[in-house]
Amino acid sequence: MKQLNFILQAKGGVGKSLLSYLLAVAEQNSEKSLFVDLDSSTGTSTRQLKFLGDLRTEAVSLLNEKQVLVRDSLISYLESLAETPFDRIYFDFGAPESEQLPALIERDIPFKDFVDELGCKANFHIVIGGGGMYKSSVDYLHKLLRALQNEFEVTVWQSITTFNNFAQLGEELERNCKALGLRFRKFADFDPGSNLGSHILDGIRKGYSIGEYQTGAKLRLKKELNDHFKDELNNQ
Repeated sequence: MKQLNFILQAKGGVGKSLLSYLLAVAEQNSEKSLFVDLDSSTGTSTRQLKFLGDLRTEAVSLLNEKQVLVRDSLISYLESLAETPFDRIYFDFGAPESEQLPALIERDIPFKDFVDELGCKANFHIVIGGGGMYKSSVDYLHKLLRALQNEFEVTVWQSITTFNNFAQLGEELERNCKALGLRFRKFADFDPGSNLGSHILDGIRKGYSIGEYQTGAKLRLKKELNDHFKDELNNQ
């Protein structure tokens, strides 16, 4: 069954596009995954995922001139993907698009019925930032959970670096996810202040494939994938 993976967070800067990149690197050698940049405000994923090539990436704008999500456009686009050869499709939503998605799910159409009719399964991936981003990130998570009404699988991703010096918040997040029955995962254990961390983050910005990194950074990136992306590595 085709999987639609929505990567979401209404708070900007938490690491949605970084998560998209790491998922793409983990599935780099699979021809069955497509990555879609829906973040019209930055286009970050489009730049970072250039190593996948044009056949496995798309960029789509769903906002009108008033920066309002044209929800019919999203529905039409999802319908167009139903017959594509890809088994797994990842959507990197920008902050504005993420903010407006719950309204589509709650008000426009029965979203679970829509996805079922397409013959697909929808998974929601919510990125949570630490520190000053924590409260607004979690507020969005609760907003989306209300819209989803326990009808979909939800994975909560802790952006590790943003929780540096905020260990208690990370423990709270993991504890609350367990209580709510949500899958909890972590990603991006890169220290921007370290030599390897800065090399990896620079390579991500430039859209490097894993083979383009120097030896130390390549091994560190492989460790990140083995530690946090085993599921995706198994898709190869």
